Amino acid sequence: MRRGRAFLLVAAAGLAVSAAAPVRAAQLTVEAPASCADPTTLADEVADLIGRPLTEIPDIDFRIRIAETSPRKWRLHLETVEGQGSTARASAVSGTREIEGKSCSELAEAASVAIAVSVRSMEAAERTPPPAAVTPALPGASPATATVVVSSSPRPAWRPSVTVGLVTDTGALPSTSPGLELEGDLQRGRLRLVLLGTWFTSQEGVGTGGARGTFQLALGGGLACFAPRRGRWTLLACGGGELGRLAGTGLVALPETGTLLWRAIRADGGATVGLTANAAILLRAGIVRPLARPDFVLDQHELVYRPSPVAVRLTAGLQLGF
Repeated sequence: MRRGRAFLLVAAAGLAVSAAAPVRAAQLTVEAPASCADPTTLADEVADLIGRPLTEIPDIDFRIRIAETSPRKWRLHLETVEGQGSTARASAVSGTREIEGKSCSELAEAASVAIAVSVRSMEAAERTPPPAAVTPALPGASPATATVVVSSSPRPAWRPSVTVGLVTDTGALPSTSPGLELEGDLQRGRLRLVLLGTWFTSQEGVGTGGARGTFQLALGGGLACFAPRRGRWTLLACGGGELGRLAGTGLVALPETGTLLWRAIRADGGATVGLTANAAILLRAGIVRPLARPDFVLDQHELVYRPSPVAVRLTAGLQLGF
């Protein structure tokens, strides 16, 4: 009798452990040149498309292989493997897909879209109720009507990041000036919004008649960028504007400081290259067009400095995502 009870207790414990076993998260395996297909970047792109991390999709894996078949011709082989996390059924390849393209980066982007489509299809199949039994209509009864429910696919989520960088300006101040920049970014799909604050070191200018002065510039700005991803790289094409404080102090016996509002529009281009899942290097160059070019003068007539019609900005920094 005791032996029978012990067997029942062991069996019950085994069922409890099996029921409490954690569900295995989806995994992404990539076999491709590292320069064009990074697993972390691909997973992030899929997360943007389906609206949540790929690791929240249970009991399924995706295998990607991208290889060059001939000059200027590449092939993508994508496998969907179900049942990896279940002990009740063996894992099996539930679907394969092959796509040809002209470049590895092109196929890497196509792979993220194909995986997102597969995830949405599987979720739609799970939500679809089984067909109801068909019963003959009674005489005189009105025919049944079917209700179709259409669910919209989730949009990519906003992904925040901050950037700390070094920046140089040539044109807004009398000579090339280094500075510090702090940025806050939000990216959704291929759209990136940037808010930035920049401070430049003071520079000395010498004007007509030997008049001299020191000049400082601090500003804030905003950019809207087209930011498509290509493997570990994110390309940037941006436009926006900036407002700031441009101050000049005359180097005379009784120095006085004049302050004016700096207003400008700008266009930037550059890229980020991923180091890890949450860190990247930012490289960007920009052209700045002042909306006003104030004159800084001494004694009402001696011109000390006037900003150039066009300024050039160069930025390099470390970007950290969340």
